[in-house]
Amino acid sequence: MGKNIRVRVNNLVRRCGTANPFQIAQTLRIPVRYAPLPPNIRGFLTKPVRRKIIVLNENLDEREQYIVVAHELGHALMHCGTGYAFHADTANYCRSANEYEANLFALYLLSHSYDIDERLLQAVPRNRELFTYQEAHQLLCRCVEPD
Repeated sequence: MGKNIRVRVNNLVRRCGTANPFQIAQTLRIPVRYAPLPPNIRGFLTKPVRRKIIVLNENLDEREQYIVVAHELGHALMHCGTGYAFHADTANYCRSANEYEANLFALYLLSHSYDIDERLLQAVPRNRELFTYQEAHQLLCRCVEPD
């Protein structure tokens, strides 16, 4: 894959002085907006007029908001040169390399703030086929407890 996502996340956290996805987005000048979205769409990254914006489903709870913002930051920072393909009917089930990388990014970023087992952090990159968007979201919801 060529990208050391864990190192990228560690460098980002050190540079921003926080692992909070909302604060990182603010530091990077990536606004987070809320919108009434269908229940199967948690959020997405868009880039109107060359400015990245993270759009969240307004019905997400606090825990899901952290997960989705962390995931979308992965897209914003690692996939900025690629086109933004958004498929509303398959948003939760996409198996593309970009979705997998954004899932890993979210997992590593959230591991700075939440107690996520090191064995999981080591196993996930070796089990790509098991870490789809839906499974990643469910796993992170179990690992990330609201404050």
